[in-house]
Amino acid sequence: GLLKDPGSDAWVKVLSSLDCKYSFEPQAIPCSVTWRRNTPNTLSTPDGPVVKTEEEKEVLVLVEPEDFLKRLFSLTQVIQISEPDPHKVLYSMLPLAGVEGSSTKTYSLAVIGLDACRCVGEARSGWRSACLQGGRALVVLQLWGNIDVLFLDTWQEFGQHVSVLTKAIAKRPYKRQLESQQELPFCPAGAWASGVRVEKDGTGLWQVWKRQIQQFNRVSPATAAAIAEAYPSPRLLLQAYEECSTEDEKLLLLSDIPVKSGVSGKNRRVGPDLSRRIYLFMVSTDPDLVLDLST
Repeated sequence: GLLKDPGSDAWVKVLSSLDCKYSFEPQAIPCSVTWRRNTPNTLSTPDGPVVKTEEEKEVLVLVEPEDFLKRLFSLTQVIQISEPDPHKVLYSMLPLAGVEGSSTKTYSLAVIGLDACRCVGEARSGWRSACLQGGRALVVLQLWGNIDVLFLDTWQEFGQHVSVLTKAIAKRPYKRQLESQQELPFCPAGAWASGVRVEKDGTGLWQVWKRQIQQFNRVSPATAAAIAEAYPSPRLLLQAYEECSTEDEKLLLLSDIPVKSGVSGKNRRVGPDLSRRIYLFMVSTDPDLVLDLST
């Protein structure tokens, strides 16, 4: 549980360092973290409360490694029998029966110490099968159930992840307000403020596309240029995704594109993480989908 493990003190210390209130209460989903926000109550009566409390849609669930592997194995069975269904995916991984409003929540899972648990249980055939098919199951979790899974080694890392989520949730309404006041919120200040001139014949569109790719976290100009050279427009990239036969192929489509380094002269590659983020950005219809879990 969140407090039963001897190492859980580490993440509680991280909580204490945040500029926010926290409490430990019984939750509808065991071992889960939820967030609430106090906002002015504009509909309050003279004798009523001036502040109302609203629960945010994010739910972070801590899953024991052994339980996670069992649920992952169960999910692989569901995938083999039929086409994945979002509700089946959710119920395979989370105890949501009877949880009010579960369909409006955004769930993510945190698993601490999975590698150590694998070593102990690697002789069990069920676990071995779950691990072999786990890659596809994790893709189904992301795309069909909109569930992100974060694998951590220590409670300290869990606390840091909770800290990052808390800060992001706290800043969200202020970011939305700032974006609504800007005509072009996607255009950063500084050297890019002037934008790119696009002619009637389409000249300049490639530069716009390259700069859009560079908006992703940890993307260098060289990496953005390499992707834009391989797929010179968003339409061509979408066509390439449509030609892929599996979800894994789509997720990894960009990963092997070489990136030239002007410093060392050695070629790098785009890598699977950025390839996954760009794919989800291009095909997802969820405006609040978290693409980068490391931020």
